[in-house]
Amino acid sequence: MPRWTGLHNFFNGAEIKIRKVMGIQVSTSLGQLFPFVSSWLQLHPATARIIVLFILFLILSGLIYNLFKESRDAFVLYLLVLFMSVLWFFDSEEFVIRLVFLDSYSSSLIHLSFLLLLSCFVFYLAPKPSREFGFLIYGLTFASPTFRETIKTFDRNFFALFFFILTLAVIMNFSFTLNTSRITSETFLLYIFAAVTVALNIYASIILLAFIITLPKGYRKDYIYIGLMVIGTIVLLNIFGASTLTKLVTKNSPFMLTRFIKESLVQLVLLCYLFVTNFKIAIRMRGQILFLLILTVVYLPLLTIYSPLFAPLIVIVSTLSIRLTHKLYLVTQT
Repeated sequence: MPRWTGLHNFFNGAEIKIRKVMGIQVSTSLGQLFPFVSSWLQLHPATARIIVLFILFLILSGLIYNLFKESRDAFVLYLLVLFMSVLWFFDSEEFVIRLVFLDSYSSSLIHLSFLLLLSCFVFYLAPKPSREFGFLIYGLTFASPTFRETIKTFDRNFFALFFFILTLAVIMNFSFTLNTSRITSETFLLYIFAAVTVALNIYASIILLAFIITLPKGYRKDYIYIGLMVIGTIVLLNIFGASTLTKLVTKNSPFMLTRFIKESLVQLVLLCYLFVTNFKIAIRMRGQILFLLILTVVYLPLLTIYSPLFAPLIVIVSTLSIRLTHKLYLVTQT
């Protein structure tokens, strides 16, 4: 037997023994999704647990504090959502951990942290002057059983939805300012998040196309960041696995459109009513309204061939219905 084969077997055996002693459980899915993170977690389990949870706590605290500054009502409503989410998480046995970080308990805490962050990002989908409307978006979104099933499972689809909502939140709060440094930093962050989103769900690339179409004319000089996004996506696809590109069609997808209409009936009826009663005003909407409308029109037919678009489309339609209601109210009052 060659020497290197013996050494390979020796180190493999040693690695198995070390894993048993330390009690580290890292799933195969995590190893495929984040191989470098998986290796680091195995080497520094205790430190990783503290760092990851602390970073997530800091981000959540910052977002909650910003809600407090922008709207006291939104702050109170999100605290209600936070407590309900915690009770739901620990009281339900339906949450599934498929990406195991360190151990099952730590994975549960990380899953809960991401769930709370996702809920907070939903509030940032609402118009800035009326963040409390985020509670309505949250209610319409989480009323969908299929959406809840998606977030109950801590896996690749959860992260795809998480970064999709994060990217939407950045776009909904994008400040089209003449401040070069601010617009540069915001655009850079947007395309970083978009690159991760596209790497997890190739159909999310439509977000960038819709964003470019709805950009004010003076800001189209930032197309250079599209190139950065493409490069970042290619790099991330190598990390996540190029198999992402091969899963462009899923089984039983045609039935998803019927289910979507059933679970988003309130939003669709509201949108139809708003467009029928205020057609001339609604059809001339620009900015975020047009952006969400483009995503809705494109994703609806795509849902028939790719079922993972269901949860993102629920978020889009819920946000569009609330934002359009808010915008039309402001227009009619002036």
